[in-house]
Formats: sequence, structure tokens, C-alpha cells
Amino acid sequence: MSLFVQNMLDISTGHLTDETRRRMGEDSLNFFVGKPCSLPFTVKGSSFGWFIDVRDEDERRVSGGVYPDDIIDCYELALYLGCAFILFDRDAERYPGLNWYGDRNQEAYVEKLLTPREAEASAPFSLGQFKAGFER
Repeated sequence: MSLFVQNMLDISTGHLTDETRRRMGEDSLNFFVGKPCSLPFTVKGSSFGWFIDVRDEDERRVSGGVYPDDIIDCYELALYLGCAFILFDRDAERYPGLNWYGDRNQEAYVEKLLTPREAEASAPFSLGQFKAGFER
């Protein structure tokens, strides 16, 4: 992975317990005003969710802090997918293989993979068509 381009996992805040959501909300405000935080990682947040960096097992152990289990589950998924960051977004989809603590009626999002022919047919234009628009 490039040092200049990092991947981000965008998942629902419903993958966090009520307690973790409460702490992340408080910590994002505390971080903003320079107060101590309750979680062993930096939380940047807004009214829509939170942004955190991904920490592997060694980094978590060295920090000496206690990480909530729901955060560890999300870290493991992000690491598996090669992501350096997680965006917990209140409007994001529910990931099918991850614990869910949000609205029980929300179905997990399952991405339908398109065949190459379907992908080509659904594309608004091809790269060749795009480049041709700039040629004289």
C-alpha cells in the first residue's frame, strides 16, 4: 500500500455498543478541547459519526489501554481488508459478518458482484469515451 494513499473502512455506527458510542461521542469532544479521553485512541467526530485510525494487536498491547471488544472486532475487519482508518457513519451500511448493536430491523448489506458484461453495461461511460472527450 502506498504511503500516500490509505484505505478506509466505512461502516455503520450500529456496529458499536451504546456504551462505546457514548464514550466515542464524549472523547471526540474532549479531544477537540484538549481534555483527557477515556478510550486509548484518538476519536475525531461529528454529529454523523466518528473517524479513528486502525491499530493492530501489537499497537493495542503497547498502548496499555483497554479497548472495547466491539472496537477490536472492527479493527480486525479493517486489518483483514487492508484499511488504515475506520469511519463509523450513522448512515453507512451494516456489514454482514460483524456484530450488530443498532436497529435490529436493518438488514445487512450484501454486495451483488456484477459480471464483466453487466459492469460494462451499467457504466455511464468507458475510460476511452472519457479520454476521447479531451482529444481534439
